[in-house]
Amino acid sequence: MAAVSCSTPRVHYYTMETPHVTPGAAPAVAWHISVQRFRASGVLSDDRIIYREGPSEINFYEYHRWASPPVDLATNYLTHRLKDSGICLRVSSHNEGAGSDYTLRGQVHHFEEVDRGKEASASVALELELFDTKTRAPVWREEAECTRPLATRDVPGVVRGVHECLEETTSKLLGSLQRRIEKVGGQTRPQ
Repeated sequence: MAAVSCSTPRVHYYTMETPHVTPGAAPAVAWHISVQRFRASGVLSDDRIIYREGPSEINFYEYHRWASPPVDLATNYLTHRLKDSGICLRVSSHNEGAGSDYTLRGQVHHFEEVDRGKEASASVALELELFDTKTRAPVWREEAECTRPLATRDVPGVVRGVHECLEETTSKLLGSLQRRIEKVGGQTRPQ
């Protein structure tokens, strides 16, 4: 018995790099938007990578984890993309956003692998809401989701698929937000 060695498997951590885009023109509006940490169900606040084998069954890869919980990865990813978009003059995290004109809050609904028989796909679904910081009046609300087949059916394939879905979902939401901001705000600062 003493010769038998039990070792714990190595834990693998995954993250997502945010592409940086240099905005070409002046900001669409001279607003300061602060981004709150997104909300999510308890399982999306865990750092383990999720996979679903059915509509009501949630499982985790025990030794494959996100470097941060999905709720934080999605919040940070969207915050960086919003900063790089040039939509508004200033973007900050909510904890450093004193004096912001508008607040953006979100909810992460899906950030996972979905298995259906022999087919596996990545799924990301986000919901965002922009509201006036002073009056708390809603200005814009939108949901977007992405589901795409995995190129490879392994954990790195899941990470790539979720990253691609997060990019697609974020692009849809930022496009909608920009159209709304341009319609509501133009180049003026809110009163």
